Formats: sequence, C-alpha cells, structure tokens
Amino acid sequence: MSHILNSVLMVAPILQKAFLFDCMIGVTDREKFLAYYPTKGLNLGIKVGDMLRPGSINATAVAENQRMVRKIGKEIYGIPYIAVGYPLVENGQVVGCLSTGVTTDQEDRLRGLAESLTEALEGIAEHTESLAREAEELAQASHTLSDTAVQMESKIAETSQISQLIRDISTRSNVLGLNAVLEAARAGAAGRGFSVVAEEIRKLSHTTSTSAKDIFRILDEMNGLVGMVSREMEKTMNHSLHQSTRIQELDAVMQELRQMADQLRKASALSGSE
Repeated sequence: MSHILNSVLMVAPILQKAFLFDCMIGVTDREKFLAYYPTKGLNLGIKVGDMLRPGSINATAVAENQRMVRKIGKEIYGIPYIAVGYPLVENGQVVGCLSTGVTTDQEDRLRGLAESLTEALEGIAEHTESLAREAEELAQASHTLSDTAVQMESKIAETSQISQLIRDISTRSNVLGLNAVLEAARAGAAGRGFSVVAEEIRKLSHTTSTSAKDIFRILDEMNGLVGMVSREMEKTMNHSLHQSTRIQELDAVMQELRQMADQLRKASALSGSE
C-alpha cells in the first residue's frame, strides 16, 4: 500500500472529529473502500472492501484525477447530501481517493425558507403596489373635488351678487310703489286705478325681497357646506399623500427584504461540478 494511503487512513478518523459539522469520510484505493466513517445523519451503508460504483464521485475522481464536488439526491441512498472526492496522488499516479460528505438538510431548509420568504414578499409587494395606485387615485380624486369645491364657491359668490341685485331692485320697487300710493292718494278718485297697481307693485317687491332673503340664507348654507367639503377634501388629500409616502417607505423595506432573501437563497445553494 502506498505511503499516502497509509497516512490518510491514519488521520481520517481524526479529521472527522476535527470538522465543525458532522462529516462522513471515506478512503479508497483505485478499486475499493479501505475505510468508511459515517455520521448519525449520513450513513450510506458502505463497508470496507466494497467496490467503487462506476460513475460514483470516488470512481470519477480517481479516473479523471480531479477534485469533484457533487450534490447527491435522496433517490440514490435515500439521503440528500453534498460529496467531495479528492484524488490521492503519489509519484504522479492516482492511488486512491479521499471523500467527504455532509447532509443538505440545513441547506434545503434554508432554501425552502428563502423561497417561502420570496413568495410572501412578492405577494406583499403586489398588495403594496395596488395600495400605492389606489392612494394615488384617491389623491387625484381629492384634488379634483377640491378644485370643484373652489369653483362652487365662486359660483355661489356670483349668485350672491345676483341675489343682492334682486334685493336692491326689490327695495327700490318698494320705495317707488310707496311713492306711487302717496301720489295716487293725492290725486283722489282719479288716482284709484293707479293706487291698485302701486299696491301690487309693493306686494311684488315684498315677495321678491323675502325670496331674495331665502336665497341668501340657502347660499350661505351651501357656502358653509362647500367649505366643509373643501376642508375634508384637503384632509383626505393630505392623508393620501402621507399614505403614499409610507407605502414608498414600505416598498423600500420590501426591496431590502427581497435582496436578503435572494442572498439567503444563494448562500444556501452549494454548487458543484462533476
């Protein structure tokens, strides 16, 4: 037996205890296993003297004289694991292989966690984008309503001016009617017909004045309501802008979490070459 094989066989059990994680170790020559040290979580049932399986990581490392790293699925031995095969060379010739293996349970759990986290973040991101769009639409609607309220206030002011004009005309008509009644009284019998017309003018003036007062009252109430609506719309718009800002901050946090999930997924993936 070669010197390097003897040396590796001597240190193999020591190396296994020195590793931070539970690590399976196997030592082979070019044809068969010379030593095999399983772990509690990774025991492939290999026995000393078992022949190398064609295409296995040990046989490939020996045949190609290259360090091999391979992820083995559970369909082979029932346990998924990562294996490393390192050819042992003496005097320029491959005399055997040192192989190690660790289970991928932790890697699989981390990958599953990363994938679940990514899916959850994508779902939250969709809802966040939807909320952002709704907040923007709400802000636009509030702005439109606020502009409409301003226009209504302007129209109410114009209507108030017209109502004031009507009230002024009513006041003047009342004065003219009163003067007409007085003149009709001075005219005596000749002014009776004119007196009736003058009285009707006064009644119409009174009715118009009352209506103008009602219009002013209604306009004042409408103006108050429009002002209240305008203030509420301003509050709503401010809340929408605040909400939009919060959503943007949340989106930034989501981006960071997605990057962390991606880093976690990459860290859990141990790639190898055959």
